[in-house]
Amino acid sequence: MSQDIHVTSKTIADIQTELRERVLPGLVRLKDSVNSTHVALPGFGILGLLLMGKYDSVRDDTKDYVDDAIETVRKWIVALDTIKANWREAESKSTVVYQ
Repeated sequence: MSQDIHVTSKTIADIQTELRERVLPGLVRLKDSVNSTHVALPGFGILGLLLMGKYDSVRDDTKDYVDDAIETVRKWIVALDTIKANWREAESKSTVVYQ
């Protein structure tokens, strides 16, 4: 048995709103959290100096991943404008008009 799944321009707009209002702010909060994890010298102590380089490397990589995710979500939001407009046009052209 198959399901009837209908995509509408409203659904596309809802996804866009979700990305803009929930996902993007969540990623920005994550970036702020990562930025707040900086440990200044000698935060790890003498023995921890060996770990400091690796810790900073992982933290920097995480910041880069979050920055990439933020940029990607922003691009999705912009792309969804085009998708939404095209979908609305297809919706209007597929509407049956009785004369």
